[in-house]
Amino acid sequence: MVRSGAAIVASLGFVLGGCQAPPTGTSSGRVPAGWSTPAEAGDARPLPDDYLSFVDVWCQALVRDLPGVPAFANLPYRATILFGDIYNRTDIISSTEFEAIRKKMQVTLMQSETFNNNFRFLISRAHLDELRRREVNTPVEQQRFDEDHTYLLNGTMYRISRGDTHLYMITYELVNFRTGEIVWTRDYEGKRYGRY
Repeated sequence: MVRSGAAIVASLGFVLGGCQAPPTGTSSGRVPAGWSTPAEAGDARPLPDDYLSFVDVWCQALVRDLPGVPAFANLPYRATILFGDIYNRTDIISSTEFEAIRKKMQVTLMQSETFNNNFRFLISRAHLDELRRREVNTPVEQQRFDEDHTYLLNGTMYRISRGDTHLYMITYELVNFRTGEIVWTRDYEGKRYGRY
């Protein structure tokens, strides 16, 4: 059997690159995370890469905007932020998907050097108590933070649709833990048109 030079080169490349992932389009079904598939294109819900894009943009905006909040001026130490409630008012994103978005926001903020230089995140006392009971069976210390310089970061996510155009908006509020005063609020939007 005679093989063309191109076929031999292709075969050799496959053998030498055997440790690489199979090329896109093989029966493995793997595609890059930022690609939209035909199955996603026919679904009315936001595309997974839309989620990632929106979260990235919104977190960058938070990292940029939060250090300038007047309540944080001249603090002797990093302010404490409790990642509070973020409500899903989109009417289309499932609670599981929304929880993934919420967690992605928290992780993205925690990976920011700028954020960590200015703030520290704490998990809820109930969650911490549960973990400590499970591991060492002792309660959490009473005073975990200075209430005057601790803030709840709450938010609400909305969707407004017109035909194939969808606007996603998340509104954040920063609330003083002791007084309940809203010290800062901001909304961020992301918009997409049509289906891929």
